[in-house]
Amino acid sequence: MSKLPLSLLPFLSLLLLLTLYSLNFHPTFLRNPSNAPQNIHVYKHDQTVAESACGGTLYPDLCVSTVVDLPELRRKTLQEVISHTINVTMKEVRASADNCTSLRRKLLKKLEPLELRALEDCLELFSDTVTELNKILADLSSSAAPEKYYADLQTLLSGAMTNQYTCLDGFAYSKNNTRRLIEGRLRRISRHVSNSLAMVKKLKKKKQGRSLAAAEEQFPEYGRMRGGFPAWLSRKERRLLQAATNETRFDLVVAKDGSGNFTTINEALMAAPNNSNARFVIYIKSGAYYEYIEVVSRKINIMFLGDGIGKTLIKGNRSVVDGWTTFRSSTVGQSLSLSLSLSLSLLYLF
Repeated sequence: MSKLPLSLLPFLSLLLLLTLYSLNFHPTFLRNPSNAPQNIHVYKHDQTVAESACGGTLYPDLCVSTVVDLPELRRKTLQEVISHTINVTMKEVRASADNCTSLRRKLLKKLEPLELRALEDCLELFSDTVTELNKILADLSSSAAPEKYYADLQTLLSGAMTNQYTCLDGFAYSKNNTRRLIEGRLRRISRHVSNSLAMVKKLKKKKQGRSLAAAEEQFPEYGRMRGGFPAWLSRKERRLLQAATNETRFDLVVAKDGSGNFTTINEALMAAPNNSNARFVIYIKSGAYYEYIEVVSRKINIMFLGDGIGKTLIKGNRSVVDGWTTFRSSTVGQSLSLSLSLSLSLLYLF
């Protein structure tokens, strides 16, 4: 038996050490060589599912990176994928609200009155957005067919997106950099909502080359119509809208001359019940009312009825020049509530 030259011993020792090191470095693959390819396959499969769900979105990279984090993605329905995106969006909305609260506290003495109002507007708009997103989650988790709540999802998502831009509009005339400190988060929220809207469109069933809703709708922007009114409006409320003023039963009356229950519209609105299940009618007699009215979310099913256009007037003159944001300058504002207004004139005075 021949002996190895002594000069090769250092080389062989080094080769042995490298071999042992490589074995210790990959113990998992030695125990189960199929593990790595299997994990890679699962990841690629989830990536494919995410890309399919995000097809047609305006921000596909953001969409895929959000959706791919959903556990067992390949077993999820489209509704569950959208719900996951909505939950992620809601977390970011709450983070933005915390950010605005922190900015208001830290910069209180440096901010102008207009900027303080804008931050307060943003906080209210974030609260409205969370309410809208929760309603979306409730619809998506219901057992009803998607086409039953499709229009509601579109409306709520559109409102949630508009809220972010309304928040930023409040800083249009800001002299500081407050807008820059919040707009990055808000744009990300808007992009999440935009992606959700694109995915929601896939819930709409098709029929004979057209969407089912489009085949039934006379005016798509109002939903399915029945007898000249949206189908969601009950027969009782249709009669209420068609009735003459002197044939309508009022719950409260507002009159400038004191002949009603109140002399201002805001007083009547405050007296109206919260979260009413029935339509609550406030009759506003002829006259000019210099008020700013906000129908908050708990004041639902409110109906304002006047004496006619040009007779019952609601006037206001707020502007940015006077330190008011666009959000607060409207004469009559509505926050996530269902209300109706008939025979009124809303005037903005310059």
